[in-house]
Parts: sequence; C-alpha cells; structure tokens
Amino acid sequence: MTDQASIRRISYFSLGLLALLASAPSYGADGGVEEIIVSAQKRDGRLTDTPVSVSVVGERWIEDSNLTALPDLAEAVPNLTIFSDFLYNSTITMRGVGSYSRNIGFDERVSLYLDGIYLGPSYGLNQNLLDLEQVEVLRGPQGTYFGRNAIAGAINLKSKRPGDERVVKGRARYGSHDTLALQGFVSLPLYERWAVSLSAGLQKRDGLTDNLVTGETLGNHDRNAVRAQARYRGPAFEANLSLDRSAANERALIGDPLSDTFGVAPDSFAPAYGEVMFNTSPAQSLEAVGTGLDLEWTLANGGTLTSLTGLRATDAAMKNDTDYSPADLLHVDYEEDYSHFTQELRYASPVGDAFRYVLGASFLDQKALTDRDAIAGGDAMALGMVPGSKVSNVGRVDTTAWGLFASADYDVSEQLTASVGLRWSRDEKSADWMIDGSAAPAFGLATGLVDVKRADEDFSPTVSLTYALSDEISGFARYAEGFKSGGYNLDFVNAGIFPGGIEFDKESARSYEAGLKGAVMGGTLWFSATAFWVDYDDFQVNQFRDLGGGRTAIVIANAAKVRTKGLELETRLAPTEGLDLRAWGAVLDAQYRDFASGGIGGSDVSGNRLEAPEFEAGFALDYSTALSDRLDAFVHLSFSHAGGYFITPDNIKAQQLLGGGTVPFGHIGARDMLSAKLGIASGGGWRVALYGENLLDDRSVSSSLRDFFGTISEVRREGRTVGVELAFEF
Repeated sequence: MTDQASIRRISYFSLGLLALLASAPSYGADGGVEEIIVSAQKRDGRLTDTPVSVSVVGERWIEDSNLTALPDLAEAVPNLTIFSDFLYNSTITMRGVGSYSRNIGFDERVSLYLDGIYLGPSYGLNQNLLDLEQVEVLRGPQGTYFGRNAIAGAINLKSKRPGDERVVKGRARYGSHDTLALQGFVSLPLYERWAVSLSAGLQKRDGLTDNLVTGETLGNHDRNAVRAQARYRGPAFEANLSLDRSAANERALIGDPLSDTFGVAPDSFAPAYGEVMFNTSPAQSLEAVGTGLDLEWTLANGGTLTSLTGLRATDAAMKNDTDYSPADLLHVDYEEDYSHFTQELRYASPVGDAFRYVLGASFLDQKALTDRDAIAGGDAMALGMVPGSKVSNVGRVDTTAWGLFASADYDVSEQLTASVGLRWSRDEKSADWMIDGSAAPAFGLATGLVDVKRADEDFSPTVSLTYALSDEISGFARYAEGFKSGGYNLDFVNAGIFPGGIEFDKESARSYEAGLKGAVMGGTLWFSATAFWVDYDDFQVNQFRDLGGGRTAIVIANAAKVRTKGLELETRLAPTEGLDLRAWGAVLDAQYRDFASGGIGGSDVSGNRLEAPEFEAGFALDYSTALSDRLDAFVHLSFSHAGGYFITPDNIKAQQLLGGGTVPFGHIGARDMLSAKLGIASGGGWRVALYGENLLDDRSVSSSLRDFFGTISEVRREGRTVGVELAFEF
C-alpha cells in the first residue's frame, strides 16, 4: 500500500493549490491558458477531450525554462524518470515501469517518437530539444495506438515545421565547468508552397571526476545535433521531409567506486568522491542518423490519409575499466549497431461526424548487431586469464513487426462519447549469436552458438468513455492493454542458463484509468487529475543478480507480477498577461506482487517496491513585465521534488562487503531541484539572462551500480551551476 505520508503529501499539495486559486478570485482580460492540441489517438484533438493521461511541454516552456535535453523533462512531468548518466544505461521510466537496452535482445518499455516516427532503442534518450513545438508524454500502456514496447507509455517529440514566415533564432549559454551550449534555428519560405528549416545544437562541459592515473577528467559532455526539414503544402496535400543527426563522444563516468574490485573492502585507491584511479578511462560514443517522410492527403469527403516512413541507424560504443582500479585486470569494449525501417499508413474519417474512426497498418524491419569483448590486461593472471585473451559475445538480432489497428469514437449524446480501439501485432525475432567464455574459466560463463527464432502475437484493446461536464471540462474512464515482446538475453551469461535459459516470453499489461480535466475560471486555470491501476503479467526483469558469496549473474527472466497504482495532478494558471504558473504532483505505489526468487541468493522479494519515487511534486513560475517601451524584464523559477527509491528488487540501502562492513548501495535518495532565470528582453527580439540550475546544491546519488565482479559504485548529481544566456529571434 502507498504509505500514509505520501497520501498526506499529495493532499497537502492539492489543498495548497486550491488555497492559491481561492486567493485570486479576479483576473485580467488578457489572461488565459491557450488551447492545447495533441495527437495521442493518431489524430489531432483537444487535450481536454482526449481520454488518456497526457502531459504536454510546449515550445514556450522549453525556451523560458532551463530545459535543454530530453532527460530534463523528468523535472517537469509527474511520474516520469529519465536516467542518462551514460548511454548504455539510458532508461525512461513511467509510473515505476521502464527498461534500458542492456543488450540487443531486450527492448524498451517506453517508446520514443519524432513526429510520430519510431526512434528506436534507448540510446536515443539524449535528444536535444531543438526546434520542438511540443513534447507529448503519454503515460500508461499505449498498445492500441503505438503497439509494441509502449507498455509503460510513449513520448512523441513534435518538431516545429517550416512555415510561411522567415524565422531566425538562436541561443548561447556559458556557465560553470566551462559549460557551453549553442542552439540555432532558421526557417525560410521558398516559392509559393515550399519552406525549409535548419536547426543545430552543441553541448560541451568539462568532466567533474579526476582520473588520478591518466590525468584525464571523466563525465564530460561533448554532443552535437542537427536537423533539416523541407515542407510542401498544396490545397489537399502536404509533405514533410526531415533529416537529422546526433553524436556524442565522451569520457563517461559509469561509476565512482565505493568498494574494491571484488566487493571485499571499501575502496582504498581514491576513496574521495570525484577522484578515481583507473588504468584506462571509460569512454562512450554515439552516432544516430535518420530521415522521416510524412505525407498527408485531404480527401474530398474531409477524411485524411497519412503515410509515415522512417529510416534510422544508430552506432553506439562503450569502453570501461571493469575492475575500477589502477590494476590492469580487465576492461570491456562494446559496440552496437542498430538500423531500422518503419512504415505506417492510416486513414482518419472526417472530424465533424458523430461517428469517427481511424484505420491503420504499421511495419518495422530492424537489424541489431553486437560485438562485445572483455579483454584481459597485464595483471589478468590473478583472474585465471592469459593477458591479451578475451571473452566475447558477437551476433545479431533481426526483428520484423506488423500491426493492424482501428479505433472508433461515437457521440452517444452531446455530452457522452464512447471510444473503442484494437491493434493486432505480430513480432518475429531471429537471433544468430555466439558467446565464448573459455578464456576465463573462473567466471563460469557460457561458450556456444545459438541460432533461434521466436514470434509473439498480441491483441491490444482500448475502451473509454468521455463525459463533457461543460464545453471546457470532461471526465473519462479508460481500459487499455499493451505488451512488450519477448526476446533473448544476449549478454555475458552463466553456463548454467545457456542455451535454454536465455529466452524470455512477452509481458502484458492491463490498465484502468479515470480522470477529470479541463479549464475553469474563464479559461485562466487548466487542470488534469488522473487515478490509475495497472497490472503487469510475465514481467521481464533485467538485473545483475547477486547470487551471494561475491558471485553475480546477468539475468533476464519472466519472474514477476507487478502492480502500479496512484494519482497524478497537473495544473496551469495564467491569470494575467505575463504571468504563468504551473504545479504538478504524483503519488505512486509500484510493487512486485509475485517475485519468488528474484532477490539475493534466490530469496523471495514479493511485495518489494519498483524503481520509482512514491511521491513527486513541483511548480514553475514565469513572469514578465514592461520596464519601458522597448525593454521587458522576465523571471523563470522552477522547483521539483522526488522522493527516494530502491533500484534493486531486494530493496536494500547498503551492500554487505565480503570482508565485513557495508557501503551504500541500492537506494537513490530524495532530490530537490531548484532552477531560475532572470533577464531582460527587447521588443526587437534579443534577450540576455542569468541562469542557475540546482541552486540548492543537491549532490545526492543519481545512480548506484553493482558491476560484474561485485564492485559497488555510484554517480552523484552535478552541484550548483550558474551562467549567462544570450538569445535572439527575428
């Protein structure tokens, strides 16, 4: 059960918000929250009328705040957690449920889209928020509309299309730790029906951790992104072509060790946080390129036919000093290549009819290649390995996925709308993979080849009722299902589970939601409140399982039943021109209902919590006022709080060392993030501001890791940063 303290928090939060509203009974004529249009059901509709839990972060919010990359959204959206300290562990979690692409045989649970086109594995999380019109965050299973691997939710990034007017804008930031961020956007109309745009971004930052052996710093940022678009608009036809590329090349900090290599004693080489002694520096690189083609025909009857075509390729690589010490024992060298083609074709009936429907089909062809080596160093005789030898796993997974979907809305009366939807999906996977653990007999790793195939079929229905209490307020109740396809654990697996234990089955979810949302007080206040209950069956758990005695196994298994339930609240108040207030909060109860052997030494961890805070809350304020006929002053202030949470099914806060004593592990503490921006702007289109992030200097742990040998390490949040921002638009 959700603890009483969390219930009290959300109650106090709600009461405080109501008190704020009650204290401001009159509003200026220029106030009001603009109407928001979303495409959560594969057609444009008012957010108020959409029977789904959706959070929207718009272009204005992105520009006025300190949001620069996709992971920043976690501080502005309830029940959303994004981890991206290093690429190979990038994770999106919604309502306590998420996953990362630990290997090419394991898929994500939250699907990421750019203009409705699937982006692929979780390496794409470090998306720069370039030229975006808005970000739509859909919580809960989205099987009917988004299909495979949207079992926890979906995020759709909607880019700003080239328009009929010339737009040139840019932003430059410089701040603590030599942080440099540059963004630019140009949109130009061409001829009568054509327009093009180009956007680019660059992020750099010094590393914050010193490697005392090599003299390098770890944890630096070196990322860039570019996107080009071309748009054609005719009387009944529109075409949008986009090309994008993003890249990163960094010395990643995967973990600052708290223990020695084998988890026997506390780290004695560089025990202070911010200092490590690795004989080689960890590194990561990423290059992702893609193209998307969006074609839309408006037919004579008012219906629309839409085609979405995507091509993407992602190359990711990582190196890590796996012994986390100055000794030259073992390091890993990983490379993954993903490429996929997607096609979606759908027809949407005319909007004004009492009976409306959408029919569609989708196709995905994805190829994933892996080449992973664990390479013995000069001191590897201590591990029973010959220096220079290596443990390898190499192979590929081919995935083909088809989907057919249909949805219908019927206006039973002026106030009541009934909606139904269904998607049939079929996923086919083939794996051709090899592991060779013979060079390290002491590790007990597998050696052999697999050439296997599997297929999953699924029917994902959605049923909802929407009742309009007024033109501006509606309530909804929704039932939905979703699934995550099965796969293969293509990692450094133990001989005991090879080959029969590397395959796992699909998981499924059943979701129940009810909510109320809309605008009140003359449109000056918009609100959304949602209660949800989701049951997951055959839940796939991916973990470094502690077998006891310092032994570790990399396991993926259908090991648990999971239930998540809770409440979400979002509000936005715009009482007068120049003032915009937002507040949000969430309570979450996410538990393993049945996980009989998922803990240390195969212990029963049923009833333990998943990896998500029980309580979150935050607010944001944007205010601007005229200083003169030509100058305005503006301020942005935002704060977010998230409670602590466990990161392993064992729900522990400390790891027992083999030599006695403990070190912190397994729990992420509560975070409190305060950011601000203060500046002046001219009517001519320029602005200058001072900004600050993490102004409370929260340096709590952001990730905690137990690696293969039993090493315990952690990464903490970057402390307070300040800087200056220059921006222009004309």
